[in-house]
Amino acid sequence: MQWNVQELENWEELRTYVDTALLPLYLYRPEKPVNEHVQRMSYLVQVAASIEQRLKGRVLMFPICYQIGDEPLAQRLPAGFAHYVLLQFSGERLDARVDEGRLLRLTVGDEDLDSALRFDVTVDVLSREIIRLWQHGDRQ
Repeated sequence: MQWNVQELENWEELRTYVDTALLPLYLYRPEKPVNEHVQRMSYLVQVAASIEQRLKGRVLMFPICYQIGDEPLAQRLPAGFAHYVLLQFSGERLDARVDEGRLLRLTVGDEDLDSALRFDVTVDVLSREIIRLWQHGDRQ
């Protein structure tokens, strides 16, 4: 489920099934050219949307959130979810305040962003990580 009016029309009916918040996070570095930011942000959102499609029914994908520069910006995560998945590029650390047991940080590399094969493999691997989170969390 994505964060848009059409998909959230039946939110109250579906709320009990959606237990995972998928939050794409992006670190905007002023020294990088704008076209590089556009490509990276687009890639991150496409990965998140593909994960959401594969795991539809349990995942709500939030809009991309970004931080500018190296100054940490504490992210407050939305309440009411059993699991939180932060999706970001590797090497970037964004601060999120939540019980670490309910938080999964997934990272993507920023090389070969034009490779369809790499994209598919990335989505597959990250989707399996979320399923493992569910399996582990459901046993507690």
